Amino acid sequence: MGSGKLAHLLNASKRVQIGDPGRLQEKLKTLVEGGFAELQFIVDFDYTLTRSHKNGVPVDCSWGVLENYNKLGEDYVKKTNALREKYHPIELDLSIPLEEKIPVMVEWYTHANSLLTEVGVHKDWYKDMVATSTCELRDDTDKLMTSLQEQQVPVLILSAGLGDLITEILQHFKVYHENTKIVSNFCQYDEEGLIVGLKPPMIHMYNKSESSVHDPELEARHNVVLLGDSLGDLHMAEGVKNLNVVLSIGFLNKKVEENLPTYKEKFDVVLVDDQTMDFPLALIEAIKSHHASK
Repeated sequence: MGSGKLAHLLNASKRVQIGDPGRLQEKLKTLVEGGFAELQFIVDFDYTLTRSHKNGVPVDCSWGVLENYNKLGEDYVKKTNALREKYHPIELDLSIPLEEKIPVMVEWYTHANSLLTEVGVHKDWYKDMVATSTCELRDDTDKLMTSLQEQQVPVLILSAGLGDLITEILQHFKVYHENTKIVSNFCQYDEEGLIVGLKPPMIHMYNKSESSVHDPELEARHNVVLLGDSLGDLHMAEGVKNLNVVLSIGFLNKKVEENLPTYKEKFDVVLVDDQTMDFPLALIEAIKSHHASK
């Protein structure tokens, strides 16, 4: 793409890895020429909007915000750690077929959510959970979300996490704008505000997609920028009406050497250990520049 920040990142940054440069250029051309009126962003939350680390030190994802909260106690931490040790390697293992992973993920989420009821999580705790956590958004996420709001581009956040907590994190960092819609697991509460379960359907890594959303604003947008950090996130654009183009941007946070070849094959752009929103912002600027020069 000509000159500017986007071209610089594509040509000069080791953080930006491309599997098929020709295909990428075609998609970028379609997105830039289509402009903001045709555009929607479909975004994963944990380790996509949020950082995976800061200066090499891991930071909380949304589940980490919950699990590390001091009111939950050691027994809760032990049980959630045991679940993670059992199920997380299966989630990350690229050699296990999807049809085998899905029931295992459902089993994990079912156990994890039953622990929330068992430990007595109250909905009033979320604000303090976030304020006392190490959770941070990627650098310039605020600029990206503000820019998309200003251009009236819908942002659909699809997450297998806890929607109530994700909402609180977005509000805490002042990036929850009216163009943003969250599809996630939202809790059901009793009269006292204690969690008693989840509102159906359960959203896990492998069923989160736009097919679960019916929104006229989204249905009128046929060009998609998809941001994710796992191969399962590539399915998030399924269900987009009259889809024209999907530009998939993958944040590769872990096991870089091992996973980079597969990520480069599956994603249009792979951002290697990139804790910023530089690339999506550069794309927004390229669209602005193109239409401003007309």
